[in-house]
Amino acid sequence: EHPSGQGIVFLQPGGEVSSVVVSGSNAAWPDYISPQLAPLVGASALVLLQREVPEWVNLKVARQAYSLGVPVFQDMGGEDRDISDEMLALLDCVSPNLSELARMTGRAVSSEEEVELAAREVQERGAKNVLVTLGGQGALLLTQTGEIIRQAPCLVPGQRVVDETGAGDSFRAAFAVAFVQGRSLEDSLHFAACAGALAVSRMGAIPSLPSLQEVLTLQSSDRDSNSVDKATCSQPPSSFAHSSEMVSQSQASISVTRTKLDVFPQVASRLNSMSARLDLWSGGNSVVDMVARQGAIQGLSLVDFNYPQHFGKNVTIDLLKTALDEAGLKSGAIGMRFPEEFRLGAFSNPKTELRQKAVQLTIEGGNWAKKLGCDELVVWSAYDGYDYFIQADYSAAWKNIVTSFQLVCDAHPDLKIMVEYKPTDGNSRFNMVSSAGAALLLVQEVNRSNMGIMLDVGHCIMAGENPSQSIALIGKKLFGLHLNDGHSKLGAEDGLMVGTVHPTMTLELLYWLQKIQYRGHIGIDTFPSNEDPVRECEFNIKHTQMLWKKASRLRELGLNEHLKQHDALSALEMMMTEREL
Repeated sequence: EHPSGQGIVFLQPGGEVSSVVVSGSNAAWPDYISPQLAPLVGASALVLLQREVPEWVNLKVARQAYSLGVPVFQDMGGEDRDISDEMLALLDCVSPNLSELARMTGRAVSSEEEVELAAREVQERGAKNVLVTLGGQGALLLTQTGEIIRQAPCLVPGQRVVDETGAGDSFRAAFAVAFVQGRSLEDSLHFAACAGALAVSRMGAIPSLPSLQEVLTLQSSDRDSNSVDKATCSQPPSSFAHSSEMVSQSQASISVTRTKLDVFPQVASRLNSMSARLDLWSGGNSVVDMVARQGAIQGLSLVDFNYPQHFGKNVTIDLLKTALDEAGLKSGAIGMRFPEEFRLGAFSNPKTELRQKAVQLTIEGGNWAKKLGCDELVVWSAYDGYDYFIQADYSAAWKNIVTSFQLVCDAHPDLKIMVEYKPTDGNSRFNMVSSAGAALLLVQEVNRSNMGIMLDVGHCIMAGENPSQSIALIGKKLFGLHLNDGHSKLGAEDGLMVGTVHPTMTLELLYWLQKIQYRGHIGIDTFPSNEDPVRECEFNIKHTQMLWKKASRLRELGLNEHLKQHDALSALEMMMTEREL
């Protein structure tokens, strides 16, 4: 019904370009989004958006991706229109060029200081990272930690800019590819700069797009040619030109300013742990009191509540919100705790009316999650299992669990629904979802994009699993993590402090969290009984942060190359070197 969209490019003799975009059918989207959007987004490693389609389409896609934990990058190229704070808050990275940044903020951007101020203004509106392309001056990345990485332009092959068409697209697409591959931010920027340099070295839009091998080859040669003293590169240019002539003149270092490569996740703690050692606490033992006690924990950001356990008759949404505000905390997730009436099963119960009641109770838990402003609902059932051989119809129980999760996922498509697996429990010696493999099979059969897995380290230990292998197997369907430790005594779930029994195991699992680009928060799920629970939680957070930094350092040192070769000795020697450094 509408003509195809067109882009008309005006090429100047020096390679500079301007363009006119005729939207055509790109601007004539119907008033609905196909139901295929969710599975398509859920199967993606990253979503890269541009602004040549209506903003409501981008917003719909970004909301879907955000709810599924899929990174969202926004290229600001396209129609000159405002971008909402809601949209910015959904973005992992927004990438304007200088003119687009100026329009977004109404600020001058003729100097580095002005560009930084404008980028920080965009970040304050909600965007996590702001990547500004500077034409012939390279690029500037403002990370979500507030640090700056500057990327100098690469030397253009042939030392001549032929056609700038598609250079920005090449740069941003290459950065996104490198990002999802797990490269450091510095390396991702250099990879992107090389892609952009290749694109301007030849004519056309599509024909100028480089291959992966071309980018890798240029990156290697550019790195060698630019191995100069960092001290000579520490001063960025004081002003930014809008010409690409500077591309061929740059001999700057590929990495000027370092930044933290992996942002440490937010941390929640098990609320019930605050009922320990009340002799060290001047308050009471109510839910509000426990939230207040958690407010004293340094480094804690979130509270994970249990439903319906923590939601008695006198507990209202306003009461909990006030308690969280006064403690300086937010809600991270709602975890289901089914009452004893479901002792023969919650989602696997042989009685239809009880299964329906369990599903409805879980949907109510999701309603509370939304009211508290969190988007995670964790389903752990101590009762979905059996004790004896020749007791349960395993096939029927499994089908009932699948159907029940489908109903919950469909009731709350905007929540991340997680199954928390566990091999055994005092209430059911054999759990129906007892391993990472079984949990992943369940996720596949539920077949909903918002269905994922909560991995509890203590449960992995009980199951005889290596948590890192389980994390690698689960991949992007890992929506949540409970961190703890234990001695693996028969039938025991110790809930001991993080990394106190298996420090190398814990270091490796944090390495793998970084490797799969885990986007959830970390829940400290320990059971202090003799220890001060506030000090115990602070130790867990500090120890996890220390191990997280070590894992990041091992990534920088190239641990993955040893893992590819299954070379345990070299990997362990690298760990020793890291300690010395």
